[in-house]
Amino acid sequence: MLVTNSNQDLHRNNLYNLAAVGALLLAAFLTLGAYGHFVAIWAQAMSEDAALARRLLLMLPGTILAGAAALNMLFSRPLWQAHSYALTATLVGNLLATLYLIYLMITGVPDHPIGVFLTLETSLLILLTALRCGLVWPVASVTSSDAVTE
Repeated sequence: MLVTNSNQDLHRNNLYNLAAVGALLLAAFLTLGAYGHFVAIWAQAMSEDAALARRLLLMLPGTILAGAAALNMLFSRPLWQAHSYALTATLVGNLLATLYLIYLMITGVPDHPIGVFLTLETSLLILLTALRCGLVWPVASVTSSDAVTE
């Protein structure tokens, strides 16, 4: 028999749900970006002339995109369930990916859509930071019996 507490449902923070959906959408875009990156560099990275260090540097952006995508997919369900560890892990992982994308923007990589991925990462990062700071939505309404009168 399933018993639900309607009072608990009324006070649930729906921003966790929004963050979970946002993490899944971002994961889809990051996966496509990683795939596109690997397709673009695969011939160079696997050529006989390329040294191991050069191969690893060529694969690094795609690996970071794929890693952030995997992290977002992995923690989207616990994030939906409002687990604190999922919020922390997703926040840290996306922060690292954002910092790397900022580094790439500063160094100036021509003809690459870094700004699009940085925008998507930053928007999720803002939401996750707001959740960590205690933002709640929807805000529970105050009834007349809850109000403090002087």
